[in-house]
Amino acid sequence: MLSVDRLDYSKGILQRLRAFDLMLSQNPGYLGKVALILTVVPSRELVDDYKELKEEIDELVGNINGKYGNLDWLPIHYFYRSMDFETLLSLYKIANIGLVTPFRDGMNLIAKEYMASKVDGQGVLILSEMAGAAAELSEAMIINPNDLDQMAGAMVDALEMPEQQQVSANRTMQRRLKRYDIQNWTSDFLKRLNTAKQDQRALLSKYLDQ
Repeated sequence: MLSVDRLDYSKGILQRLRAFDLMLSQNPGYLGKVALILTVVPSRELVDDYKELKEEIDELVGNINGKYGNLDWLPIHYFYRSMDFETLLSLYKIANIGLVTPFRDGMNLIAKEYMASKVDGQGVLILSEMAGAAAELSEAMIINPNDLDQMAGAMVDALEMPEQQQVSANRTMQRRLKRYDIQNWTSDFLKRLNTAKQDQRALLSKYLDQ
């Protein structure tokens, strides 16, 4: 499993770790077989609240690794640093599951990058309903990031999803991503902006005529 985020409360990193802990506790058969690569990009390190968040993440990672890990296996591989795109792309490609579960977010390009990297069509994206990308990547496993049980259950479902089902869902999302590229996005945005401007003028004219 792969989790990539900058350090921020809105990203739901602690909840994601707690859901992973819950999944392992409820499914001991996955001990020694599943690992989470947790990459956190430093952000606002001089702000006390962010220092506290990092300490909470560090402590929770340590607790989970201490609870389940052994000399041969660690459940969480934790990296607190930025990564170049080539390294990140390699992680996307090897990860069977992508975890993108923010409490609140914009589009979230991590979800799109993960999906676009799946050349063979295999892999499962677990995506928060709060991420803007959820509207476009509707074939992903959409979850409520506040629901630990649902998130833990989605992890198990993703691990057990048949390859054919993965490929079918991912090819649909990849075709959509390829079709709705930056040119189409820009054109759509400008059209909507122009429509909003026309609506504004019509509304203003209506009030001036009264």
